[in-house]
Amino acid sequence: MSEGQNPFHWRGTVTDSEAFIGRDLDFQAIFTRLKTLSCVSVVGERRIGKSSLLYQAALRAPKLLGTNCRAVYLDLLSAKHHTLDGLLRAIVHGVTGEEVTLMGWTAPEKLAAFEDAVRRVRSKGAMPVAFLDEFEAIANHKEEFGDSLLESWRSLGNDGQIAFVTASAQPLDRITQESGFTSAFYNIFAQARLGEFSDRDARSFALHALRAGRLDPPDETFLLRIGGRHPLKLQVAAWHLCEGKQAGQVDFGVLQQHIEEEIKGMMKG
Repeated sequence: MSEGQNPFHWRGTVTDSEAFIGRDLDFQAIFTRLKTLSCVSVVGERRIGKSSLLYQAALRAPKLLGTNCRAVYLDLLSAKHHTLDGLLRAIVHGVTGEEVTLMGWTAPEKLAAFEDAVRRVRSKGAMPVAFLDEFEAIANHKEEFGDSLLESWRSLGNDGQIAFVTASAQPLDRITQESGFTSAFYNIFAQARLGEFSDRDARSFALHALRAGRLDPPDETFLLRIGGRHPLKLQVAAWHLCEGKQAGQVDFGVLQQHIEEEIKGMMKG
């Protein structure tokens, strides 16, 4: 089975809703707060599925929050979002549909225009929500953004104009304080810890794998033994198992070795 046919090829953000399994309680924690435009910080170790959760939450937001919801997902690792112009324009376009020109303006002028755009769409009854993945990137570009950006966002969030949902490996207060920010932007957030799958979600993934990968019932035990409750490990195990089954010959000892080697390489750094 080629990678294009193998349903378990995901190694990064899962953008296909059909391939996303579980996390119902995590969605509930996020959307309970978003109903009142409260901000949420999703914190979890690397490779635990934060990006996939945020991406899928952005897709579900209009259905769960109503048609007035204006949701935008941004990967802050993208170079497009490493300048104040690029970041503000992307959020404005996502929540208002407007294209704004900020080039040549001072930073305070850009932030004022951003605030005006958000308040304008909010006054029309919309619910702007910005899902900001890999929030550590803000700290990596502190000199470009500065405390003024975080204070502007804090003001909007406090005033119920926009909700921010962030994903990071470390809590927001640690990220901002250790990077030299003085803004208390983090104190408008409720923190949601993201860990491994629940037993129920892990089993749901395994059962999905049996159906989607046309595996045999005993393969469920192998998947859960190798992948445990870790989303990425289960995904990698299912991919290798599907490949082996398609080849028509599975040596489970060799297969386990290949799975563990790939997982070890992906968990580095």
